[in-house]
Amino acid sequence: MALTIEEIKQQGAKLREVLGLMTWPVGIRFCGKGEDCRVADFKRPYRDLGIRVAFCQAINIARTYGWKLAIGIEDSYCMIGAEALGLTEKTLDYIDRDIPQWHTLNKEAMSRIVEVLHSRFLEPDSVNLVLISPLDKIDFEPHVVVIYGLPAQIATIAKALIWHGVMPSEITYIGLASCTLIPYSHKTGKVQVNIPGTGELILGRTESHEISIIIPTKYLDLIIPGINAVKRIHPYPLAKFSLYEPKVPKWYEELTFYYYKNTIG
Repeated sequence: MALTIEEIKQQGAKLREVLGLMTWPVGIRFCGKGEDCRVADFKRPYRDLGIRVAFCQAINIARTYGWKLAIGIEDSYCMIGAEALGLTEKTLDYIDRDIPQWHTLNKEAMSRIVEVLHSRFLEPDSVNLVLISPLDKIDFEPHVVVIYGLPAQIATIAKALIWHGVMPSEITYIGLASCTLIPYSHKTGKVQVNIPGTGELILGRTESHEISIIIPTKYLDLIIPGINAVKRIHPYPLAKFSLYEPKVPKWYEELTFYYYKNTIG
């Protein structure tokens, strides 16, 4: 059964509390052509802020400022992201033309990256607006949820999903356009673990200690029960195993046992 909006809000608040997340989990909806996108209280970057933004940048704004954003083609600065989201009218030659120049040695090195990127894209001109909102403020049904955190926090979420038999997809890291995993998660219905790429680290201002996980909303209510189920073996905060004698250099060991021999007997 699909979660209600109120239940989605509650899940967002619980996740921040249980894991101590530094930023908001955000919900994302790909509002299709002809769909009634109610965005009266959403910020539009170009209209309201006078700037165009990259998609990774918009997510960072939502998860750190707590704002609700609606992103259309007129708000978009990064065209790889815009095409991936289905906002562009047609397929662009942007990727085939520019990736060899900036990200790979030559076209041969680039070919696999282009293949992976195109597999992640939504259909051109299929989306009118992309809605982004912190989960605990959400007023729409998100297609996917994106959560940023420390590697141990994201590992805990993944472990919770695995408890229920929901396996994250194998990571295919291409070093750029990591935002494309978000429409790909929606497209495939699979959980994706994201290692930030170049654009996200620079334009999106993702911190060097952060990674993220993208979760189709149908799995959202599995996370908290899964965290509770696995905490006996995988607690968070982590309880490091400490019941052992340290292994130290020989001279230090001799010093320790000399003390015991001469003072304790």
